[in-house]
Amino acid sequence: MLPPIIDSHVHWRDPINPYEALSDTVDENGNRGGAEVQPYLPEDYRADAADVDVVGVVHIEAEWSKTDPVGETRWLHDLATGKKTTGLPLVVVGFCDLSKPAAEVEGILDAHAAMPLTRGIRHILNRVEGNPALCWADREYLDDETWRAGYGLLGKYGLDFDLMCFGHQLEPFAKLAAQHPDIPVHLEHAALPWDHSDEGREFWRKGMKALAALRHADVKISGLGNTVPNWTTQSIRDYVLETIDIFGTGRVSFASNFPTDKQFSDMSTIWRAFDEITASFTWDERKALFADNARRLYRFSK
Repeated sequence: MLPPIIDSHVHWRDPINPYEALSDTVDENGNRGGAEVQPYLPEDYRADAADVDVVGVVHIEAEWSKTDPVGETRWLHDLATGKKTTGLPLVVVGFCDLSKPAAEVEGILDAHAAMPLTRGIRHILNRVEGNPALCWADREYLDDETWRAGYGLLGKYGLDFDLMCFGHQLEPFAKLAAQHPDIPVHLEHAALPWDHSDEGREFWRKGMKALAALRHADVKISGLGNTVPNWTTQSIRDYVLETIDIFGTGRVSFASNFPTDKQFSDMSTIWRAFDEITASFTWDERKALFADNARRLYRFSK
């Protein structure tokens, strides 16, 4: 039996809002962005999730225009206040460019933190030099002292950090995060393992272990269709089980990454893949992986 679900990584978009070119689309030349924004609203999500028991969602910033970095958080709070989330409990991870000057960063963080559903910030770090399809970030922010200082400001405002990066970036990030134990870190998409050679998997594994050594870090398993060819339950099984082995069942959450992952599978198939892969786990472990960890880590109201 599939446990109740808190979906720890979803995106809602309304084309009437301003968005950047989307990093979750790739053109025929391997360049990201440029696709027309398609509507994906709470009612669309609810229809996709009709045959699974979703009891809450974590909304991750969906590349709203950087000219108004708090606009999306305001919009989501308006949806929740107006009861337009189709009854789904909601928490929000917003956007801030942490490489901006400190005063600008503080103003943005303060505005996000002032809204009660806000839990954290995401600023995408994914970058593989020489591969345009894998350069989702403008530059290697981990080498930028201004960005590192901006990251350190999150704790002042009680905000978490949603970390989207690749495995080879995890060790340098972990060194920074170790200096800020007051900033909870939620690694997205199991660091999107993209190099499936023995060497590539070892880089990924080493990075995952470096982050897992920090007790204030956890991981979400989702989005593997982006980097694991020919998504199936079998193709993701080893990555799912190894991630759980590295972080433990108390620091792993599952997520759909919808609507991005609609190109790889439907919602029911994704959740039933997680169900099948964890079939040998105890019921309490499965409840934790499917909902209880996300409820605790993202501080959902009782």
